[in-house]
Amino acid sequence: MRRLIWIIWIISLAACNRAAVESNNRAMECIHRGMYEQALEELNAAITSAPAYLPAYFNRAIVRANMRMPGDALKDIDRVIAGDPGNARAHYYRGVIHENLGENREAIQDYSRAIACDPAFRDAYHYRGIARYKMNDLDGALVDYDAAIALGLESSALFFNRGAILQQQGRFDEAITTYSHSIRIDPSNANSYYNRAISRLCLDNLREALQDLEISRRLGHPGAAGTIEKVLERAR
Repeated sequence: MRRLIWIIWIISLAACNRAAVESNNRAMECIHRGMYEQALEELNAAITSAPAYLPAYFNRAIVRANMRMPGDALKDIDRVIAGDPGNARAHYYRGVIHENLGENREAIQDYSRAIACDPAFRDAYHYRGIARYKMNDLDGALVDYDAAIALGLESSALFFNRGAILQQQGRFDEAITTYSHSIRIDPSNANSYYNRAISRLCLDNLREALQDLEISRRLGHPGAAGTIEKVLERAR
C-alpha cells in the first residue's frame, strides 16, 4: 500500500510541475508583449502548482521589477539564488534591481558574484562598470568596460560610457576614437555625436566639432543648438 501511495504522489507531482511549466511558458509570452499583470497571474499560478519551481520565481522577479515592485522582486530573486547559488543570471538581475534602487555598492557585489559564476558574462562587466562610475570609481569602471569589450560586447552604450570616462580624464583623442565606435554601432546616437564634438572642441578641432553638433541637433539632442550658437559666437 505504501508503494502505491508513493507512485500516486510521484504522478501528482509530475502533473503539478507540468502545470507550472505551462503557466510559466504563458507568462513568458505575456512578458514579451509587455503584459506584466497577466504574466504575474500566470507566475503566481505556476508557483502555487510547484512551490519549488525556480524558473517561475526568476521570471516573477523580472515582472515585479518591471512593475516597480523592487522589494518583492528581490525576495523572488533571493529565492532563486538560495536554491541555485551558481546562477549567474540571478546574481546579475539582483544587481540590476539594486542599481535601480540607487544601491550601487550592493549592485557591484551582485555583479561581482555573477562574474565569479560566469567569468565570460559580458553584460555583468558592463553594468558593474556603470555602478562603479556612479560611485566615482572611474578607473574601476574603465577596467570593467574594457573587459566587456575584450569579451566581444558590441554596444553603443558601452562605448559611449567608455568615451565619457576618457573625456573626463582629459584623454580626448582616445575619447573621440571610442565615441566613433559607438556611432558606428548606432549612427542615430545623438549623445555620442554631441560628446565627440565636445572632445573635438577641447582639441580646437572646430570644423569637425561643428559637423558633429549639427548631426546631434538633427537627431534631437536638446543642447546641440545652443552649443552651436556659443561656438560660432566665440569663433567670430
